[in-house]
Amino acid sequence: MAKLSACGLLLALLLLVGCGTPSGGGGSFGRSDVIHELHLLVLPVPLKSSQPGAPSGFAVRVFASNRKQAKGMPIRAGTLELLGYAGALGEAELRAAQPARVWSFPATGLAGNATVSSLGVGYQFALSWEGVPPKQNRLTLVARFTPPSGPAVYTAPSVLPLAGR
Repeated sequence: MAKLSACGLLLALLLLVGCGTPSGGGGSFGRSDVIHELHLLVLPVPLKSSQPGAPSGFAVRVFASNRKQAKGMPIRAGTLELLGYAGALGEAELRAAQPARVWSFPATGLAGNATVSSLGVGYQFALSWEGVPPKQNRLTLVARFTPPSGPAVYTAPSVLPLAGR
């Protein structure tokens, strides 16, 4: 009987251990308004400027999602940023690198960039260099969402070729 009680106790402990929230979830696994993932879609060609041979920027679309729904959802609070790094950098290199350019969009100003498609709600941007274009022949873009509380959410890096460099 003692052996059966010990097995029951062990089973109960294993079940309790499995009930924790995922890392980075902050107890928000079941909330439908929390953003857990970002998805960055990039037009693979630079937008040309009036200056010959120099790209003026890129067209991107960002979708936010969570564990409750796969389609893009609206960003209602926090800040969405697009980080541009000179060169082709992997995820490990990005941790130590400083972005060459940061485009920042508070949630309160995102409505003008919102689009609705079969993928859900997304945010479309034409990112402009407004000055000196990058000198590298490649650019790494990453989207970052910083909620009002909790950890930031990042996309995987996208490496873009810069024509004429």
